[in-house]
Amino acid sequence: MSFFLTWIKAIFIIALAFPHYSETSFEPLPEIRQVPSCDVYIHQSHFCTREKDPVCATNGQTYSNTCVFCSEQFESGGAFEFGYYGRC
Repeated sequence: MSFFLTWIKAIFIIALAFPHYSETSFEPLPEIRQVPSCDVYIHQSHFCTREKDPVCATNGQTYSNTCVFCSEQFESGGAFEFGYYGRC
């Protein structure tokens, strides 16, 4: 009976520890971000905060945040689109 209880304890400990040491737990989850909706910024063009959350546009220009990107996009008449978040 003692051997059986030791075996059950060992399986229980392994089952608890496995998710912590599995292959996928070492890789951070990718940050899922949506394409910015510029509709929010239509009426507040050029009244943007100074926060730094860079946006790279298809024109190769880096904008400091989504508000600045959308303001410039409205001003240009939609001459460029959203590329990705981050510096170009």
